[in-house]
Parts: sequence; structure tokens; C-alpha cells
Amino acid sequence: MNNTTSLETFDFLQLLYLLSEQDRTGVLIVHRADGPFQAFLEGHRVRHLQFAAQTGIPALLRLLRDPQGRFQFDEGVLHPDPLLNVNLDEVALEVLDGLPEEPLPYGGPARLTSPERVARIRWGLKEQAILKQIEVQRPVSVLSQDPDARRLLQKLHQIRLIAPRKSRVARLSVAVTHEVQGVVVIDKLILKRWKEDLLRPPQSIAIRTGDGQVHTLPVRGDRDLSNALLVPPELLMRTGLHAGDSVLARPA
Repeated sequence: MNNTTSLETFDFLQLLYLLSEQDRTGVLIVHRADGPFQAFLEGHRVRHLQFAAQTGIPALLRLLRDPQGRFQFDEGVLHPDPLLNVNLDEVALEVLDGLPEEPLPYGGPARLTSPERVARIRWGLKEQAILKQIEVQRPVSVLSQDPDARRLLQKLHQIRLIAPRKSRVARLSVAVTHEVQGVVVIDKLILKRWKEDLLRPPQSIAIRTGDGQVHTLPVRGDRDLSNALLVPPELLMRTGLHAGDSVLARPA
């Protein structure tokens, strides 16, 4: 970046990530009336942060609290006496502690987007326990009842280390069954695929009808049903479904 660009149209933290993902080495400079900000990068690591006379995390936090100015990136420039040699993810997680919380936009299970990045971060014991709960698909809404877990989840979302886990949707054709009560039946292969997505067997499914209504019903599997959704008469009456209806189904 030879010319300066206004910071007002950029998320500065994501700008740092963009440079890191490109394995760039150099200095990102923000020109401001109250002094220059400088972030020296070497690939995925942060080597120095400085805002006027202020250094380290406080310097970056000061900029993020008031993200304005014009920036440029000078390729290949190294700091003569760097004070840091830290993974960018660790810098971001620490600096986000000093910024306002941003509520998560989803409450279901999440997935880790980059196990490699997660493995490079030094975690505390409680953070490790929270990460394990994410891996076993504990819903975000449940984990967030613990303030520490909620804050970690929010930070992981902000640096794009977690994302909502989405399961495959199946289009099924409704058929009537008199062999079960209180539960719908689908092909075991579909349940197996959902279990692989969720890392747990689904106990119920959400069924979306053509008019947009959604019904959540207990589910079990059976062999060789293909795209059939077997529904007992009492659930047909409760949901208003009819034999031959085409519905979309996913784990609830």
C-alpha cells in the first residue's frame, strides 16, 4: 500500500488479519493528528505496536477505541528494537477485553473455523474447558450463561475463529405410518449424516412446510426409507401435515 487510505471504511483489526493471512512483513502506519500509530508485522506475528509514545496492547486499544486516520503499509520494514513477538490471535484476544461486548448473532452449536490457529494460542484451563464444550456442540446460548464463556465466545466470533454449525437439510415426502406413536421416522442414513455434522445423534427434527410453518418433532431412524418421512396420525393432526406433502427437515 503506497498511498494512504482512510481508516473510516475499514475494520482495523480485520485489516491486520488480512495482512497476516497474506504472510506480509512490514509496518502498518496510521497517520493521525494526535500522533502516528505503527504495527510491525512479520507474517502471523506482531513484533511491535506503538501509538506516539505508547507501546504494546494499550497502543492498539487506544486506536481501536477511536478508529480514525489514514493508513499505509510499508512492505519489508522491520522495527530496530521490537518489544513483541506474539501471535496476532493472542494480541486480538487480549485487546478485545478492553472493548465493548458484541452480542453473538446465533445461539446454536458453533464450529471452530481453524483448529490450526486454535492450537497456536496459549489457553488457560477454563478457556480449554470452554473450547471442549464448543467441540462437543454445546449450544452457544447454553454456554453463554457463564459470563466468562460468553465473553470468550464473543471474542472468538469477532476474530472469526468460530462460526455457526450448519447441518445438511433434507427434502422429504410425508407418508402415514401406524407402526409408531409420538415420533416421526426417517432413513437411518440421514440420521447418520446429521450425527456426523453435529457430533451427536439428533433427538428431534425441525420440519418446515411449504407455507413456512416449522414443527419440531421427536425422531427415530429406520432402514431404506429414502426420502420418506413417516408420520403417525396423531402428529399429522397436530401439525396439519398431509400425506404427499414435501417438507424440509434438519436437526433441531
